[in-house]
Amino acid sequence: MATEFAFTEHYVARQEGGRVYCYQVGKGDPLVFLGADSGRGFTRIADRFAQHFTCYILDTPGYDRSDIPRSWLATKSWTISDCAEAVLEVLDNLAINQCSFVCGHTGAIVVLDIAANHPERVKKLVMDSLPFWSKEQGKVVWEKFFKPQYTDTTSYDMPVAPLLPPWDKVRQNEPDLTWDEWKIRDELNRRDRRWHPVHREAATQVDTAVLGSRVKAPTLLIYGERDSLRRGEQRAHEAIGGSILKIIPDSPKAGMPTGGSYRFQPEEFTRLTLDFLLEGN
Repeated sequence: MATEFAFTEHYVARQEGGRVYCYQVGKGDPLVFLGADSGRGFTRIADRFAQHFTCYILDTPGYDRSDIPRSWLATKSWTISDCAEAVLEVLDNLAINQCSFVCGHTGAIVVLDIAANHPERVKKLVMDSLPFWSKEQGKVVWEKFFKPQYTDTTSYDMPVAPLLPPWDKVRQNEPDLTWDEWKIRDELNRRDRRWHPVHREAATQVDTAVLGSRVKAPTLLIYGERDSLRRGEQRAHEAIGGSILKIIPDSPKAGMPTGGSYRFQPEEFTRLTLDFLLEGN
């Protein structure tokens, strides 16, 4: 958590969608952080950014301290564009007309949708581990990599992930995993085990290649050296005109192969991001 600056934690109510958790710290132009799920990873580096910006770190709708959207509970329909509209509603409620974004993984897809469809809302973009695929490629990712993870067919009306193993067993494969991180995963899994596959499948149904070609905001693309999503880095770099591509070398303890340079290499991620955001200011 940020410690050098005073911070506030609050919930932003959406008219039809429940509340979205927001961690706010700093002073200056607005800078919005959005990850794949929880925003806790960004709060650990918030102090550095708070020296220059008012930081708004969101838990993605449906994750961690944010409510599962009521619209999905009512209709069982959810898209990344729905998530983008939810984020824009939060920004409207915070009186933020335009901002820069720092985002990661599925959060980067959400912000890509915003940048493509609402360019006036975006000043600069920093995207960590942006998945970049066509609809056909996304379908393959869903069918081959994600769908097989949902093996419990007895608990709900749709396949869901099984309950997590105990923390000590999970740490055998993820030695850097903390108790708090495991607890967040476990609590979310138990709160509504349907939400994770719904949101993940929605992400794989987005043609990020088409969205990327429509982005006009200055963009920094960051990938970890061993990130499996690097398979789309060059296509993303070429599609997003004028974008800058940076690869962060991974340490031997880099952990997971997909996403999260801001978690695994926070110092280098922060340096690259601040250099980009502050250039020209």
